[in-house]
Amino acid sequence: MSVIRKLLIQGVRSFDPQNQDIIEFYTPLTIIVGQNGCGKTTVIECLKYITTGELPPNSKGGAFIHDPKLAGENEVKAQVKLRFYNISQRSMTCVRSMLLTQKKATVTQKTLEGVLSFDATSSEEKVSISSRCADLDAMMPEQLGVSKAVLDNVIFCHQEESNWPLSEASVLKKKFDEIFAATRYTKALESIKTIRKNQAVEIRVQRTELKHLEDKRSKSERVKAEYEKSAMSIHGYKARIAEIQRQEEQMVSHIEALTVQMQELLGLQTVVEGLKMNLSQKSASYREMAANTNILGLTDDELQSLSAEIADKIKTQDSAIVNKREERDRLRQQIDELGVRIRHAGEEKSKLLSAQQNLQIKISGRAAAVSDICVLFELVIEGHGEESEERGAECVRMLDKLVADIEEERRDLGLQAHKTEADLQSEIDK
Repeated sequence: MSVIRKLLIQGVRSFDPQNQDIIEFYTPLTIIVGQNGCGKTTVIECLKYITTGELPPNSKGGAFIHDPKLAGENEVKAQVKLRFYNISQRSMTCVRSMLLTQKKATVTQKTLEGVLSFDATSSEEKVSISSRCADLDAMMPEQLGVSKAVLDNVIFCHQEESNWPLSEASVLKKKFDEIFAATRYTKALESIKTIRKNQAVEIRVQRTELKHLEDKRSKSERVKAEYEKSAMSIHGYKARIAEIQRQEEQMVSHIEALTVQMQELLGLQTVVEGLKMNLSQKSASYREMAANTNILGLTDDELQSLSAEIADKIKTQDSAIVNKREERDRLRQQIDELGVRIRHAGEEKSKLLSAQQNLQIKISGRAAAVSDICVLFELVIEGHGEESEERGAECVRMLDKLVADIEEERRDLGLQAHKTEADLQSEIDK
């Protein structure tokens, strides 16, 4: 709160231009008592003049300054000095000076340079501001924390103007508007409404853009998740294909070994057929020899010996025939088993070829998805093939960068929206 401390008056109305009269104001009340014409009203007029720069009514033509004729001078200098505490409790001094010149037929009044100074303190030096470089009439109400209209019409209202509450409606409205700053408040309110409307439009636009960016972000995340899932599936299929190819190589080598054994079996079958033909030929020869053989005149011992030899030969040949038949049956069984294994290997090979075709279709679909993503988000991937793993990895990296940029832009927009709302709120609070 501002406080008026001292007032110096010199050369104003009845105050002597040669002496300085100082009036000290006390808290909370100062009563000025005196006879008519002693200068009580002049004190109020000086306070109004020093604070607002406005002269009292009916003071044109130098009536506010001491009459040079009474002083016996051609020129009379008047000065009003006020020492006070501003709203920050800083001691200040304001000085206003005037000069009245008496000529032969006319009187000329001139306002001299005024000074507003911040008194020196223990930590700050004295600072003075001249009326030549600043508007003291505007600075004094600001330092006192009271508007000029309140100083004119309420605090330092002249007795000749004290009946303004009984004025006409238009004049009274104007006075009240000045006192309560209604016009300024209305303009400020309209300005706030305009700013708020513009900011609301801007916020809606930014929210729409933010929603669009969030949609893009969610879409890119879905595409990224689908791509990662496809990449994992492709990796699993590749591992499966490698395993199937390894099994296929094992089956091919086994089939080759079985083919060699089959060829050996076919060779053995040829040998067996040859032995059978040889046996049938020998049997026919034997029967023919038996039919054409004459009875030999051999003794019983010789015949028994010959019969034993022939029986041994026949037994040996029968044993060889049995062994060959067993070998033939065993080879036939192996041939049947090899046929079953060959059929199973063919079925597995058909499944592997179908899985390979499906994998190729998925790889093509992945390449198409990567191309669509590049077109959608305007990404350019150079130096890689259409279906290469490097192209997919590069697309994921660029999508991550795009998501990071969108997130950063969303945060910036959110901060800007909060800052705009805070500025608007501060404007409303003012």
